[in-house]
Amino acid sequence: MDWLADFPPGVLLLVVFLVVAVESLGVPLPGETVLIGATLLAASSGLNPVFVAAAAAGGAILGDSIGYWIGKRYGRRLLSVLNRRFPKHVGPKRLGAAAHLMRRWGPWAVFVGRFIAVLRIFSGPLAGMFRMTYPHFLVANAAGGIAWASLVVTVVTILGSAATEFLHRFSWAALALAGAAAVVIAVVVVFRIRRRAAQPAADRAPVSMTEAELDELLSPSGPASATTDAEDRVDTPPTRAAGSAPARTDLRAAIAVVLTPLRWALRTTPATTAFVTVFVALGVVTGGLWRPIDQAAWYPAFAYGVPSLEAGRWWTVLTGMFMTADPLAYLIAIVGAAVFGGWVEVRFGTLRASAIFVAGHLVGILGALGAALALARLDWPWAQSLVTTLDVGPSCGVLACVATATAFMRSPYRLRWRLLLLSWVSIALLYIGKIDDLEHFITTVVFVIVARLLLGEHRSTPRPTMRDWRLFAVAGLLVIGAVQLLVTLVPLDGPLGSTTLTQGSILDVGFDTVAILVIANWLRRGHRWAWWAAMVLTVGNLLVTLALIALAWLAQVPVVASTIWISASVLWVGQAVVLGLSRHAFRVAANQTRRRLPGAIGPGARRARARAAQLLREHGGGPLAASALRPENRVFVTADSGHAVAYQQHAGVALALGEPIGDPGGAAAAVSAFATAAEQEGLTPAVFATRDACIVPEGWRVSPLGRDLVLDLGEADASEPAGPDDATEAIVADSTTSILLPARELPWELRSQIRALSSVWVSDRHVPELGLTVGSSIDAPDGDDQESAAAVRVSVVTDAAGTVLAAVSWLPIPGAGGIVHGWALDAVRRALPDDDVDTATRAGTASREHTGRAVERALTDACRRFSSEGASMVSFAASGLAQDGTEPDGVAVRTMAGIAHRVDPLVGFTEIADVAERLGATAVPLLLACREDADQPRVAYAAAAGFLTGIRLRDLPGLSGSLLAR
Repeated sequence: MDWLADFPPGVLLLVVFLVVAVESLGVPLPGETVLIGATLLAASSGLNPVFVAAAAAGGAILGDSIGYWIGKRYGRRLLSVLNRRFPKHVGPKRLGAAAHLMRRWGPWAVFVGRFIAVLRIFSGPLAGMFRMTYPHFLVANAAGGIAWASLVVTVVTILGSAATEFLHRFSWAALALAGAAAVVIAVVVVFRIRRRAAQPAADRAPVSMTEAELDELLSPSGPASATTDAEDRVDTPPTRAAGSAPARTDLRAAIAVVLTPLRWALRTTPATTAFVTVFVALGVVTGGLWRPIDQAAWYPAFAYGVPSLEAGRWWTVLTGMFMTADPLAYLIAIVGAAVFGGWVEVRFGTLRASAIFVAGHLVGILGALGAALALARLDWPWAQSLVTTLDVGPSCGVLACVATATAFMRSPYRLRWRLLLLSWVSIALLYIGKIDDLEHFITTVVFVIVARLLLGEHRSTPRPTMRDWRLFAVAGLLVIGAVQLLVTLVPLDGPLGSTTLTQGSILDVGFDTVAILVIANWLRRGHRWAWWAAMVLTVGNLLVTLALIALAWLAQVPVVASTIWISASVLWVGQAVVLGLSRHAFRVAANQTRRRLPGAIGPGARRARARAAQLLREHGGGPLAASALRPENRVFVTADSGHAVAYQQHAGVALALGEPIGDPGGAAAAVSAFATAAEQEGLTPAVFATRDACIVPEGWRVSPLGRDLVLDLGEADASEPAGPDDATEAIVADSTTSILLPARELPWELRSQIRALSSVWVSDRHVPELGLTVGSSIDAPDGDDQESAAAVRVSVVTDAAGTVLAAVSWLPIPGAGGIVHGWALDAVRRALPDDDVDTATRAGTASREHTGRAVERALTDACRRFSSEGASMVSFAASGLAQDGTEPDGVAVRTMAGIAHRVDPLVGFTEIADVAERLGATAVPLLLACREDADQPRVAYAAAAGFLTGIRLRDLPGLSGSLLAR
């Protein structure tokens, strides 16, 4: 903490406040260590320690409060992901128990957690995640923050430097006690659960909860129906195979269950577990967990470095791997070795994982020592300081595992994370330049290059997309700005000298920061003017540095004052290279109204639609091609006019609908051309409800969207539904009438009733109006596209009084040569069920069944009619909203499931699926494709905006939530 001595008292208090606040957000920073160092400096500089305690307490309260709101805002999403990935371990029962414990003991956990290492980092986000009320959290948080800061400052003021070791020992001891207490509590809980599970079902209290109750469960008051619904349910004892032994309920069995994760770690990651165990044990023995050990008398005998090798202590290259010189480094090394070392061992086995770890350690250490010796001969002061330094730690082996893990990520994350890793070690070497930074740089560079070669897998890094280039350009500017601000607060001494600021450099850093903040967002969107502005800023900084070096050389004066420019110029050179290589990714015009594909509006749009209509007559299309020429759709035509892509544009997303129109052999090239054109205009491309994954560009994220049910009229016997049941027989007995007419030929009285049904469902029942792949053709629109509207047919079922019970609209599926190949179901309208409070429940149920039978008759009679007319297929669910029963994958697919859930009372997807399956329809998977996972939220909002008119961004979580939001 020697760097704290460079700050004046006011800045020192600000640093304490910020570091403690950021640590409380959930970022592992040495907040307690900074507080101890600041208190020691305050005692020697005359600063009142009360101010230091107040700054730390204020930072703790603010940081924990922000962490609380972060957990409350995004914690449900994390729990949803964990529930889908690990439903056995993060299910309703365990979430319910965790929420109950948080409501009962949460304030005490927040208060006590402030005094325990590691736990103080996560107490705020966890409290927000499990919906602790903020007043209770604020009281506990404020009390804990004030008590913690006061205790630390008081102990340090009384004990002086000896307080550092005492407080660190206290934090680690408290963490150990908390871990032991957690194990004991877990054993007791498991013991009680297993004893209760062994009792008969009638003797056990209900503990299970349905998925629908989880949203209420996380509320501060708990589930509202806990006293009613829960009493009606009793847990079903787990089924046991015949002749199997009953589950053990003794204490030894409970301990075995709690220790199962440890047994799994010993079985799957023995090398990682052994290393972490030895590493922690040596930290306890040497005291490195709570105090720096680089001043100990025995330290040179175990630390590696040039002095150790010159003295013949060759074993230090290995012994130094099992300890670190700083308590914070211990925490980072333990987490890094356990996570990344364990992943590599699970992925590639113990032998190869151990070889990667040891090889990375040796390459980094020996490479850095060799480079330091070679550079020291150049009389470089920085290099000469390296050859006299000793170091310890397993960080090189951990970084080798990290580099190996990034090499096996899927595109595009593989390239991004590897560049992030290389940027981090490069900046650390440039501005800090200690021996460990040189070791990290060498290890990372080597293993990023050879990781796949060592493991026998050869896959080249993909070429960056336009989105990647934009991301790299923006990230480079933001990193340069952040680094320059950092060295403004904390002057560093790297290979190129000290970064102590002068008046001129302060002005330069301020100008660069403002310029970066102004152009960063526009650069992210791909605007051409922002690229030029970034290039001018980059070249300007390089020219200033060259001018200063030339002036210093001509005037024969040292360049110490301009060292900060020289250090930053290395980053600006890299930024210039990135901007030069990515110039093709910035073609978006400054005028936002021009962010559209060619042929989107004006005469070009009319020509594009005419060409699409011609392609439909020549080549035909799939079920979604029937709605391709709707007025709300736009059409993209490829450069050779051989294919057309129907799409809609919402929220900066160009959402292609189905497959391209044209020769199927060139569909993949058409989608690639569409994606390229969208990216060039600053839009996010995506493909919605496609049936063919082969047309999606390589590397895109493809998710199952749902299913379409397709009836082959050439093979199926549509004269009678397959497997008739009582409901089908009741249809014949009903005094209903079914007709199938073009929408333009419907009698006025039927058309007015259908429109009235639509209005009632939307206004009274709050069922949203749909768009995108589901149109309003059933309402007989009088739009501009007379040809498409005239082709729509409507099947209507009425009762004896002429009242419309159900209406279904159908769109023609075009075939080659201009013939009608088949029909696709577009929209459904049904009479409302009788929900009058004065009507008996049985009557209401009968009314609902009556409308269901009417929809079934409309579907079956239409299929018979289409079959008699020579159509070859019927599509029942081409919209992409019909789900197949599997758990949705990704926020976009979950959003579609949420929309389907909202409109299901009107459409009846399950009912339509039952009818289609009885008729013999087969399921065809529908897919949603986008470039990467990061595009999913934007694509979800765009698809929702297409389906639901007037949707707002704040409505999206309610649609995309999984079991936690429904």
